[in-house]
Parts: sequence; C-alpha cells; structure tokens
Amino acid sequence: MTPRATVGSHAAPGPSTSRSTTSSHAHRLRLRLVRLAALLLGLLVCVALAATLAIRTRSGAPGWSERTPAREPRVIPRADILNRFAGAAQGLEREDYRQVALHLIEGWALYRSPEGARAHYPGLPSDAGREADGLEGFARMLPLAATLLMRGEDPEVAAGLKLSQALRAGLIAGTATDHPARWGTVQAYSPQYVESADIALGLWLARPVLWEPLSAEQKVRVAQWLAGTMANLPHDGNWMVFPLMVHRSLRALGVDVSRYDARMQTHWERLMHLHRGRGWFHDPPHGFDYYNAWSIHNAFYWLRRIDPGFGGALVSEIHGEFAGFLRHLISPQGHPPLGRSTCYRMALVAPLLAALEMAPGALPAGQALRALDLSWGWFIAHGAVQAGGVTAGLCQADPALQARYSGPASCLWALRSLTIALDLDHRMGLLDEPRERLPVEREAFVLRHAATGWRVEGNPATGQVWIDMPQAQQPEQVPRLLEYTWTDRAMEWLTHQPRRPDNRVALYRRARYGTDDDIALRCHRATEPAGDRLVSSVDR
Repeated sequence: MTPRATVGSHAAPGPSTSRSTTSSHAHRLRLRLVRLAALLLGLLVCVALAATLAIRTRSGAPGWSERTPAREPRVIPRADILNRFAGAAQGLEREDYRQVALHLIEGWALYRSPEGARAHYPGLPSDAGREADGLEGFARMLPLAATLLMRGEDPEVAAGLKLSQALRAGLIAGTATDHPARWGTVQAYSPQYVESADIALGLWLARPVLWEPLSAEQKVRVAQWLAGTMANLPHDGNWMVFPLMVHRSLRALGVDVSRYDARMQTHWERLMHLHRGRGWFHDPPHGFDYYNAWSIHNAFYWLRRIDPGFGGALVSEIHGEFAGFLRHLISPQGHPPLGRSTCYRMALVAPLLAALEMAPGALPAGQALRALDLSWGWFIAHGAVQAGGVTAGLCQADPALQARYSGPASCLWALRSLTIALDLDHRMGLLDEPRERLPVEREAFVLRHAATGWRVEGNPATGQVWIDMPQAQQPEQVPRLLEYTWTDRAMEWLTHQPRRPDNRVALYRRARYGTDDDIALRCHRATEPAGDRLVSSVDR
C-alpha cells in the first residue's frame, strides 16, 4: 500500500517546478545582463560625449556652430544682375559693373556685424574660426567699397548710416585695444597678416573719407595694428606682397615706416628670387598656379598706383609678358580650372586690365574688357554670385573645391578684377570702350610657355582651351576629384573642424586641364539657363 502524505510533509519537486525555477533564474540573469549592457552603453555614450566635447574645446574651430542664414539684397536684386550679365557675350557696359558692385555692397551690409568690424556671410566655415572669417568679410570687400567711395558714391547701408561711416566704425573698433570686436594682434602666418593688405589698400584708396576723418589717436592705433604685418615674417611666395602693400600704403598716408624699409627690400628681393621668367613666380609649395594672377600681379598694379616708381621698368616688362600670355587662357567657356582657391575665379583677369596702365601695348584694351565681360558673365550665369556674396566653388558653392582655410567670405577676392576695372574706369573712362575678340575666338593656336612648361591649345570652333602640364609632374593615373561625403559631414560634427576633401593632387598633378574637363563641367550643375547664352558673338 502506498503511504499517504501527511500534513506538514514535503513532497519532492516535480518536473514542472524545476523547469519554472530554472526559467526564473535565467530571466533574472538576462535582466542583469541587459542592465549591465545598458549601463556599459550609457558609460560609453558619456565617454564619447566627453571626448567629443574635449576635442571640440581643444581643437575645434572657434564659433563653428554659429552660422548666418542666407539673405538676398532687395534694392538691387540678384535677378537684375542675372539679366544684365546674361548679355555678357554681346558686351557689357559701365552701368552693369556699377550695379553688381552696389549689389555686393548691399550684401555686405546685410551681414555686417553691429560694430562694423566684421561681416559674417553664410556658408561653410574655415579652420581659422568665426572671428577670422568675419574679418575676411570686412577686409576683402574694403577695396571695392573704397573704389566706389573714390568714385563719389557713398550709398546708405543702414538707416541713417553711410558706407563710409560704417567702414570707419569698423576700422576704429577692429584696431582698438579694448573693444570687444577688436581684430587681435597681427602675428606671423595669422589671418590678420593676410587681411591687413586689403585694409591698408582700402585706407589709401578712400583716404579722404576713411583715413583723414580719423582722430590723431585713432590713426596711431590703425597704423600700429597694420605695422604688425611689417614686423612679422611672411611665407615665401605670394604672402610677400602683404607687408609690401602695408608699407607703401602707410608711407603714402604720411606714417613713418622707415624702420621697416630694409626688411621690405629683403622681401622684394626674395620675391624676385622666385621669378622664373615672363612674369611667372614659383609659389611654394605648389609651384605655378593662378595666385600669380590674382595675388602677385594684382598687387603689382596697386603698388604702382600707390608708389609709381615701385619695381621700376622690370615690373612693367614682366607684367606685360604675363598678361600677353594669360589672355590665351580666357574663353567664352571660362578658363582651365587648375590650382587651389578656384573660387577666386573672376579675379584671374585682373592682370589683363592692370596691363593697360602698367604695360601699355601688351594687349589691346578691347581684349582685356572682353575677358572681363566673359569671365563675369560666365560665372555669374552659373551661380558665382548668390546671397549678396561670392559662392565658394568654381561656379556655385562646392565643398569639394572649398579649401579648409577658406571661409564664407574668402571668395570675395574674386572681386579684384572688378575693383581694378572700376578704378581704371574712374580715371580713364574704360568700361564703355569697344570690345575685341580674344585669341581663342580668332584662330586655333598652340603655345609652349618656357617659364611654366605649359602647352596651351585653343579651339575657336568650340571656344575650349586646354593646358598640358610638364611631363615631370605627371602621375601614372589621372587623379580624380574627391567628393564631400557624409563621412566628412560626420567628422565635422564630431570635431567642429572643416573636413572637406583635400583635392590638391587633382588640382595640381593632372596631365591636362581644360574648359571641358570634369572639374570645369561642375559649372553645368548650375540651374541658371543664362549660361547657355554665353556664346561668342563679338565680331570686331
């Protein structure tokens, strides 16, 4: 007989009870593991955030997250500029260039900081930080604004505030020792070093309304700030024109800069040591590029304007040789896009205009003006002027072609040809002169340039121009242009530094550059239909 269980006795656990206990233990273990994983994940997130903040604090570009929304001028809207420059192939007039200058000044006024020492344009920042980018917005517009002032135009940029007043306020605030908006000390290789040259030039150009109204104390502060450029050393190459510009401008304004005379002579001799012939300078570390045009020869024009004896007959000779060759690179389809800082593109024709005064006879005035018309017409039609400023790319904004040192206002150097054109027009009545066809519009040509080693070919049937580079520079394969990708954006978010692709190899080491290569064809991404109308029709 099976014994019966009595009250209080313990029966052995059955199979279902054992499985339940095991399941309960497993569930609790899983919960602990999930909680531990969540805790570890939380710790990792905290560490990652702390590391991100540390990276941003220690090495991020100052003011990285502060961005300016784009605005369009209304007094002279962009549509008016597009309509005017759509007729570039038929020839532009003085009023067309005056209107685009006023349009850009209106854009500057939209982005001008309250105290006037900076202008914060929309776009991707540089690695120098927001304050340096804002200084570029002031300095790089100043020569154009000063040229307008010199011509007798002083437009209102805010209620009751004239352009000359706004610029003087910026100069005073930027060079003050105790103003929150001060520009900071000029040091070797600093952004202030670069921008000081345009500030000095603008002061000299519009001296009756920018320099002379300053008090004696204000003049001393401005001069002391600019003197930092002469007291510090530049990079070799195009940087050497910056202290020379400051030196000659201050001297012409009556400031005693004699203590720097010997150093400026050394800079000049070093720059000429880099001259490789026919107006072409080796510009370390990359060699020959368009900085020869929009930096070095542009500076020669203004240095001669300030000091007519600067450089003697040699400067006139080599400038004429340079301009005589450069005109072959300009076409109704733009120019072969090689080298860095492509967004300065319209400034490439500055030496052609400068040659009309510096080297008479180097090229006809009509060809220089034709180059100006075609360059500005082509690039405006394809997006170069937007939101009251100049876009950072070959045509429209293009991060793949915006160097990490370039900020939202850097590309205002593209205005250098416009500034020279307005200066010459004011003194010589230039802009309404007849236009003449450029070399590529006249006949086919092949040139071999001894100084650079370039072989240049032009086809009048298509308007295309190509540059074949010296064989010694050629890689085995054609370097492709790197694109700005989502990983670049992610790295920028993480580090608060520009991580745009470094395309120097593609911009310097290809076998051939042309107005129809893959870099140039990025212009055709533009949506402006006016670009289709830029076909040569000048027949003089």
